[in-house]
Amino acid sequence: MAASGRIFTGSPIPLMKNITIRIAVAAGGIPLLLIFIRHSTATLSAVIILLQFIGLWEWSRLSRLREHHVPVVGTAAVVLALDGVVFSSGQNGWIAVFIAALAFLFLWEVFRRSRKPLADLSFALLFVFYVGLSFALWYPLHTMAEAVRFAPMGAVILLLVSTWVCDTAAYFVGSTLGKHKLFPAASPNKTIEGFIAGLVFTTVVPLAAAGLGWIHLRTLDYLVLPLMVGIAGQLGDLLESLMKREAQIKDSSALLPGHGGILDRFDSLLISSPIFFSYLLLTYK
Repeated sequence: MAASGRIFTGSPIPLMKNITIRIAVAAGGIPLLLIFIRHSTATLSAVIILLQFIGLWEWSRLSRLREHHVPVVGTAAVVLALDGVVFSSGQNGWIAVFIAALAFLFLWEVFRRSRKPLADLSFALLFVFYVGLSFALWYPLHTMAEAVRFAPMGAVILLLVSTWVCDTAAYFVGSTLGKHKLFPAASPNKTIEGFIAGLVFTTVVPLAAAGLGWIHLRTLDYLVLPLMVGIAGQLGDLLESLMKREAQIKDSSALLPGHGGILDRFDSLLISSPIFFSYLLLTYK
């Protein structure tokens, strides 16, 4: 949909062509992303910050369509300070920088002379904790995970692969066999059949990884991880769909052909990442 409220009238793409584009982009992008995440904590940090900044650009675009203006500079400063807190495991110095960055964000709104400071700051703070924090948590997920429990695959890789398998199964089953709408108010194309398929196929990922010797999970993990990804992740997808529907746009951007933007591609992870992190905190030795 367009910002004016008119129905989005972009050129329709046949289903098979769209699937081909999606597969081609995923086949090139997913291995590259996994390589950077696995290479070192430095490249992982770079990936996180890049995704956050692209996400901020898309978020700012989304807010403008609702006639709001996210303070991009101030929001970026807060996100970077938050990264410092998360990457340093909560060192006092970085906490002080984060608090100062928040104060800067609020004061900057005065000088911007915004006509809607309440809405603009609300958009900014929602991005910090909904998008910025979710991506930042990939760092401790990578570094804090018990070596034996997730070796050699890694907790972040397990989360990403599980999410992509879930999304792929839900997409293909929903688009070919789906008959019953899941939540039309958020997304008219998502079906109950697709939702169930995503959940079922997600359970296969940890079992397959364990069978290959890539992870050595606890018994509870085999139940909890698929539920977090298969249910919370798909609900996160619906949440982002609701946000886009309010902004009256189809995709957050056209950055990834066949997939939309960063917020479209990683929407499930914006919910499953913090839940996965919380679960590991509770079960960490």
